Amino acid sequence: MRYPRIYLAGCTLALLGLCTACFSFRENDRTLYRTMAKEGVPYQIRYDPSDTLRWLWYKHEDPEAPVLLFIHGAPGSSSAFLTYLKSERLRAAYSLLAVDRPGYGYSEYGSYQPIPKQYRAIQRILELSGITSNVVTIGHSFGGTISGYIAIQNPDWLTGTVMIAPAIDPAQEKYLWFGKLALYPATRWMAPRSLQVAADEKYSHEQELNTFINDWYRIQKPVLHIHGDADGLVPYDNVSFSKEKIPAKWLEVKTLENKGHLIPFTERETMIDEIIRFVSSLDTTQTH
Repeated sequence: MRYPRIYLAGCTLALLGLCTACFSFRENDRTLYRTMAKEGVPYQIRYDPSDTLRWLWYKHEDPEAPVLLFIHGAPGSSSAFLTYLKSERLRAAYSLLAVDRPGYGYSEYGSYQPIPKQYRAIQRILELSGITSNVVTIGHSFGGTISGYIAIQNPDWLTGTVMIAPAIDPAQEKYLWFGKLALYPATRWMAPRSLQVAADEKYSHEQELNTFINDWYRIQKPVLHIHGDADGLVPYDNVSFSKEKIPAKWLEVKTLENKGHLIPFTERETMIDEIIRFVSSLDTTQTH
């Protein structure tokens, strides 16, 4: 039996929509609690009073311990950094906080929010967590952009910034044809909401970056920019942007040779080494 091509195409699209619906790039509270129980990682799952923001929080017994604030990319959620919250090396020395950025995870899921609102949401999370100082942000990809924006704002609570493969140069934005499938109305329905939000963020990102392209000189605290020189998603030339825009006295660049965009996950131990080294250099009174 022969089926018209349009019928086969429709079935294919429907199947794609069904399959992709499970790719939310987030884990619900029940799954996270099971992880805690199974692996003995005592982090907390927290929400703001209006239930519009969610974050994961591990509080070190030493109230003076630095706070590592993890900011995920797109798509993604706080779950992306679960392996870091599980790290005994990090938990031995730091408090750890991983956020669901607005639009992702369980923070206003499905509705992308611009960079200034992302910053205000993080401010709110820190306020609700009672954190007022000694925070080091660690952002990957578009989360690295948020980390950079926070550094520009220079809030009192910020001690240092780690940007991992950050997309910060508007001239280096890389567009892939299939990325528009989650953007165009005709095909948007096929993509899970997480990819729809990621598409909305991607196709507004260049314009947003240009709104503060001349503000990077305002950074007044140390920044570590880590990038793989084989990054096929966020080009390595973003490093040149950092060197041009961020005051040299505050910038350190770490290049990972022959490594791609997913270095927080493929090079986890190297990232942890770099984080510990960098944070130790910010606070010489701490021993890590």
